[in-house]
Amino acid sequence: MKTHAVFFAVILSFFVPATASAGIQYSLEHEKQIARVGDLTLSRTLLDIFLHKQQKAAQASGKTLTLQTILQQLLDDALMAEYARRHLSAEQLNPENRVAFASRVERHNRLVSLLRDYFNEPIVASVNALPGKNFSSLVQWNPELTTARLNALIKLQPGLTIDLTPEQKSAAAGFVVLNTALAESGSVSLLDIYQRQNVQGRLALQSGNLDYLHQQTRLYVGGLYVLNWAQKQLSAEDWQALQQVILNQEHRLRLMESMGIHMDIHDDNPALRARAARITDAELRAGYDQHKDDFRVVERAKVRHIRVADQQQADAIVAEIRGGLSFADAVTRYSIAADKHNGGELGWLKRSDTNRTWLHSVAFVQPENQVSPAFRSPQNEGEVVYEILWVDERVDGYLPLSDEGVRYELSHQLAREALQQDLQALQKQLRTDADIQLNRRLRPQS
Repeated sequence: MKTHAVFFAVILSFFVPATASAGIQYSLEHEKQIARVGDLTLSRTLLDIFLHKQQKAAQASGKTLTLQTILQQLLDDALMAEYARRHLSAEQLNPENRVAFASRVERHNRLVSLLRDYFNEPIVASVNALPGKNFSSLVQWNPELTTARLNALIKLQPGLTIDLTPEQKSAAAGFVVLNTALAESGSVSLLDIYQRQNVQGRLALQSGNLDYLHQQTRLYVGGLYVLNWAQKQLSAEDWQALQQVILNQEHRLRLMESMGIHMDIHDDNPALRARAARITDAELRAGYDQHKDDFRVVERAKVRHIRVADQQQADAIVAEIRGGLSFADAVTRYSIAADKHNGGELGWLKRSDTNRTWLHSVAFVQPENQVSPAFRSPQNEGEVVYEILWVDERVDGYLPLSDEGVRYELSHQLAREALQQDLQALQKQLRTDADIQLNRRLRPQS
């Protein structure tokens, strides 16, 4: 337990501010119980499972992940999730999403992925020990499962939504795709598989895609096998805690969404939009000075070019210039543009030009004194040609605060920062007020 004591010394200094006395108690007796908050008890096994899952991603990004980090995450998740359950409605905690996967499906998939990663080698060994080294001996497919039967049960009718009718739902629930002892009910119904799909998957099934149904059913059975196998390896307390942790992660996410902090890339988050609307002109002016580099743009660029008729020649010229041929010599030797005798000079291309062409956009993203790749001219601008550019000089500037796009982006950036501060303040308060129990052997000796 000496290593555990060192491990928790760091955690305690993080959880208990010097000026506050949080409800830290050293009351856990069992040596495998590390921490408890509310009804959640975290064991060393659970910490190892989550550490294993996140370690590869952390290493790929150059970060160091430790058991201390994992413990902090899981305790924070628990505190934030409990706060969410007290303050959010049932609709906010379990929003209906008619496009993505249902929440319970997401939780199931995360649990399967977590356990499959952690127990990978023994699970693979157990599958290899089965007859045929697969799940065939554990399932019995319904011989009546055909494309015609699938269409008769849930085929999408013209003019209707992709939702099943009450009659179709009842028929799908009563049709067994396969029998298996891995499923709690002893069988897997067509409705079980249908309800596990996102919108694309539901459409595939309603279009009579029997191969897709077989594939999704096998994936589901594989997940059930992982859960059945892993549950036998874990204590009942760890199994329950594992599912609670995954639910906590989901509810913390719902809380962050309600605060305007987390959202899907396509979502219009009302909380973020409302906070952005409250950003004052004074805040925008101060924020513009702080984030001015975010609005840097190219004001003008002094450019030369080579124009040729086909891509193969253009690519060969670029390679030749990169190999040492001067751009000026390449202009004289290869360009078919009328300005080849003037060195291919396009002069200063300006952002303020009223007659801007596609070459302006291309030139503004090229670095100075470096040959560009070959660019194909737009199809709708006459004969197709290929342009190679060289930027001799570039002058940068900044979009003004008066620009509507700047004001929109900046107000949302400042709103995100303010909301993040709100989250940090809430997190700090929850940590301060938390009633956390730790193993009694971890009490600091001093």
